[in-house]
Amino acid sequence: MKPIETTPSALRRVILARQGLLEWSGGRGGWAEGGLWREELGGPEGVLEVLRRLEAVQLDPVNVVAPNHHLVLHNRLRGYRGEHLEALYPARRVFEYWAQARCILPIEDWAVFELRRQRWRLEHTIYNRHGESYESEIYEAIAHIRQRLEAEGPLSARRLDNGKKVQGYWGFTTKATSQAIEHLWEAGELVVAYRRGDERYFALTSQWFPDLPQAPADPQAKLMKFVRAYGVIDAGDQRLGWLPLGAAERKALLEPLLRQGVLLPLHLEGLRRRYYLWAELLPLLEALQGAKVAPRVTLLSPLDNLLWRRERIQDLWGFEYRWEIYVPEPKRRYGPYVLPVLEGEALVARVDARMERPQGRLRVRRVWWEREPAAGQVKRLWRALADLARAQGVELEPPRPAM
Repeated sequence: MKPIETTPSALRRVILARQGLLEWSGGRGGWAEGGLWREELGGPEGVLEVLRRLEAVQLDPVNVVAPNHHLVLHNRLRGYRGEHLEALYPARRVFEYWAQARCILPIEDWAVFELRRQRWRLEHTIYNRHGESYESEIYEAIAHIRQRLEAEGPLSARRLDNGKKVQGYWGFTTKATSQAIEHLWEAGELVVAYRRGDERYFALTSQWFPDLPQAPADPQAKLMKFVRAYGVIDAGDQRLGWLPLGAAERKALLEPLLRQGVLLPLHLEGLRRRYYLWAELLPLLEALQGAKVAPRVTLLSPLDNLLWRRERIQDLWGFEYRWEIYVPEPKRRYGPYVLPVLEGEALVARVDARMERPQGRLRVRRVWWEREPAAGQVKRLWRALADLARAQGVELEPPRPAM
């Protein structure tokens, strides 16, 4: 199939519209205009709809401004609060598992991840850093956890601790029950039943989700979930399909989708990396090319779905972004937790902000603009920062930019 000639701007618009981050007018056909998801979706049902549209939302414990999943949902939901997401857990409508990383997923996708659970059950053996098996301690902890959860229902890791320690494979001493919980969760025998703040409560899958449909491990189903999540993909992505594949395997996995017309090859002048478009987005690609994009500002978390493929951000946005939280301070270019600023379809700035709960404020430490900003851009950024601060129940510091 001959590649479709397109531009970075056209692909930016498709990706942003697909992720609920674009407002436009003057498009064509059924996409004459469109708005941000946060203007139409809200509450627990809105959270579930966002999870379905995005396919997954990444979990991360780092809480410099707010946890990643809360920032992702704040950007896509009207009046979002953490309890909107938390309400979906006891309602048994979501689960947590590995996709891009640890993610929140709609429960109807449980079977999609059976391949990883199956591989874990078949292949995984627990060793410490010296290669010495400590399975006896882990098996004892596993039996302890199963017995407690069977009798008592959902419990936190703290409540499940049996007091035993083991040497973790990374070289540090850790709780035997922590290792056992991880093993059971990977294998699909445990689920996160609900969360209270940062604390997870675990349940036996057979008790919490007794009616889960049984399905064979299907790598194609997982690949298609990945394709829908990204919209525009490249074969060089080592996370392709959220499967452990080498370069040749990734190429082979895409070939049937190209033959079937599920993926369409693209050509972008000046780019060496070859991209593919999910075919269902072709009408949107064509409709948005002449549209007028509103300069709405969104503060992206470092692990927002839009930023999952850093190379794509570099190619299509010309924006080099690296999350520097694990970079030694002398080697950091910006800061450990910098929020990219999306304005319309462009990434225009980076903000180093910190949540300081004891002082009741969100403090803006520094802003780096990609180009000299206009006064209107600065005002729009500060409005977005003030909105984020209000959503977190704190004040913005400074309350207005230094002009």
